[in-house]
Amino acid sequence: MTPEQRKLNAERLLNDETLRLAFDMIQDDAVGVFRYPNASQEDIMEAHRMVRALDALRSQLERFILDGKMAERRHK
Repeated sequence: MTPEQRKLNAERLLNDETLRLAFDMIQDDAVGVFRYPNASQEDIMEAHRMVRALDALRSQLERFILDGKMAERRHK
């Protein structure tokens, strides 16, 4: 898969309303654990991992977009 193709796919995913809703719901649930006074250390650590994983996924998709834009400029 070329950088340009990854860019298009990443843009499509990041603009997909259903995927954005799923990301938001997962993040809201994870952040909610931090507000729950009776959350166990294990629950807090799992919520932290979830937030970091979502951030890592978004960041990687954004890198695909940036890489694709750079590849498009090189080909022009």
